[in-house]
Amino acid sequence: MWKLIRRLLAMGFLVPGLLLIPAITSTAILISDPGLRSASPSRFAFQLHRSLSRRIPRYVEDRLASGKAATLSVSQITATEWPVYGAFFYLLATQNLQQQWDANPQLSSTAPKEEGMEAIEASLRLALDDNHAHWVKTYWGDDYLSDPNCFYRMLLIGSITAHHLLTGDLQHLELLRELSTDLATDIDQSPRGLIDDYPDQCFPADVAVGIAMVRYADQALGSDHQEWASAAYRRLTTTFPDSLPPYMARASTGHPTAPSRGCTNGFFFSFDRQLSSDDTDSRYEAYVDHFWRETKVMAGWREFPADPAKSDTLYFDPDSGPVIDGLGTSATGLGLGAARHHADSDRAGKLGAEFIASVLPLPTGRLLLPSLVADHEHAPLFPEIVLLHQISIAGGSTPSPAPIPRIVFLILTSEILIGLLSLAVAWKLLRVQRQPKAA
Repeated sequence: MWKLIRRLLAMGFLVPGLLLIPAITSTAILISDPGLRSASPSRFAFQLHRSLSRRIPRYVEDRLASGKAATLSVSQITATEWPVYGAFFYLLATQNLQQQWDANPQLSSTAPKEEGMEAIEASLRLALDDNHAHWVKTYWGDDYLSDPNCFYRMLLIGSITAHHLLTGDLQHLELLRELSTDLATDIDQSPRGLIDDYPDQCFPADVAVGIAMVRYADQALGSDHQEWASAAYRRLTTTFPDSLPPYMARASTGHPTAPSRGCTNGFFFSFDRQLSSDDTDSRYEAYVDHFWRETKVMAGWREFPADPAKSDTLYFDPDSGPVIDGLGTSATGLGLGAARHHADSDRAGKLGAEFIASVLPLPTGRLLLPSLVADHEHAPLFPEIVLLHQISIAGGSTPSPAPIPRIVFLILTSEILIGLLSLAVAWKLLRVQRQPKAA
């Protein structure tokens, strides 16, 4: 009986001993991938893309076959938004990586559009699936593709455009043209350049990315919305207090109803340079001044602007994720893409190092920690896909690795020590003491 107990205890200690695997993997990536520690193309992004490309087709097949999307309520945000949002991010990330691979095929042994062929098709099927528009129809009715509906139309425009650029498929271009034209018209006809995602819910950052997606669609349609996008962006930003997009605003007046926040700023600043070159640098500097936080140990983006009179040490909502010591998980994750987009190698590199140390990467490319915290029923791959999109963005071409924050060494050292100590205890428990032979 005692032997059995010892063996069970040993197996329990073997589990934390497995922390050695992500610790070694993280260390190897930090040493071998200067792109992740800067704003230039990252080799690990291709590895993560390969891993997700192998898992997405089965997920989409099971998701569509289940019909669950047609049974959900609008209050189930992760279950309704995340699947389509994930398809959008995966397709855009694949197109980003394909462009980088075209410029430098040494980044990966296989072109992303070939590696992800099945996942590319599966992602568009999910994005266009009628059941996955159920929550939007609940808000807007049968005219959901022509009502303001900024967020969902933005996702469809980006997804169809990226799919066409990757595959050359012409099948959905007429729908793309309608969506792009209607969204541009609605923004033009709005009183202040703002339109709602959902009735009485306007997120200015989503409107900005919607403008960027109309501009992006030009690559598929052969149209030219450059001047329109610049004008729409300038009109939109006149409603921004302190140069930064408010979290929410009234579409009719442009009046902010919630302050600027890190989770939406990270999304906004991952696309803004596609819209105008006039003031993007000064606006990004304002973002840094109000939201960047760096200590002797770690660095990241705040969820709320720095304000000594307020405490945001701990906070949580579905958009922000956990906020710890003022730093937001969504703000910092999406802010990684923003820093890379703005060729801010120093901040991008520090965030990239923290990212790879904290997500517990496996040699297969899978990210263990994001996998564990995902919505396993409805969007099990979404956190990994979002992070793929962030590191697929490359604003610089020459790697200039940033210093590694101390928190990275603390995380990796802790993983190694826990792993080694756990294995040592397991070995001691499993070791069979030989009994001396009787004379």
